[in-house]
Amino acid sequence: MIFRELSQCRSFWIFFLVWDATRAVQLRPDSPDRFLWKWTSDQCFSTASAYRAFFIGQYEVPGAKCLKKTHAPGKCKFFVWLVLHDRCWTAERRKRHNLQDDDLYALCAQESESISHLLLNCSFARQIWYLVLQRLRWHSLTPNGRCFDLAPWWTSSRKKLTKVGRKAFDTLVILTSWMIWNERNRRTFDSRVKTVHELWTCILDEAVAWDSAGFKLISSFVVASGRRSLAL
Repeated sequence: MIFRELSQCRSFWIFFLVWDATRAVQLRPDSPDRFLWKWTSDQCFSTASAYRAFFIGQYEVPGAKCLKKTHAPGKCKFFVWLVLHDRCWTAERRKRHNLQDDDLYALCAQESESISHLLLNCSFARQIWYLVLQRLRWHSLTPNGRCFDLAPWWTSSRKKLTKVGRKAFDTLVILTSWMIWNERNRRTFDSRVKTVHELWTCILDEAVAWDSAGFKLISSFVVASGRRSLAL
């Protein structure tokens, strides 16, 4: 009985809402009905406006635009997409979900293994970034150990470069992040350790492979590293 009365009250409430919204509408029997699309100024439907309307109310993920335009292998871009959403299963996240007790980072064993510490703030990672960026004389952009997330550092650092340099920098960000993540996985799951210079050599080899696979925006880095002659 109570539910029936509540349902009737809700129906009356909806009725008065519709009544209030349409009370000023004047019907014209001599004019045919037509559909009006409210998402465009001319009230005509378009596929583009429907697509934009689909995303109304959603927020932009920091760094997503840079990632979308960056030339890099799909699996590496997907990994960085997870980084931007903080969805990587680091030790810090596993501990937060009660999946393990210890959350120390495998590369430095000094702090909690969050994705920002793993990729940017760890002393091991910062040495790698310095070696990578130094080749193109961008070492001033090396993370200083106080970066909160990858996206703010990435988007702010690229603004200090020329338009051509930004494209190469974007690819380097994904390459370096991917290689640091792989080194973390080797230490965590395979108990295999590479030194800074060994990982640096692997990054150079991977850069050459990317360049050979058609990701030519990394060519300037490959040339600056002495892995390919300028004549090529």
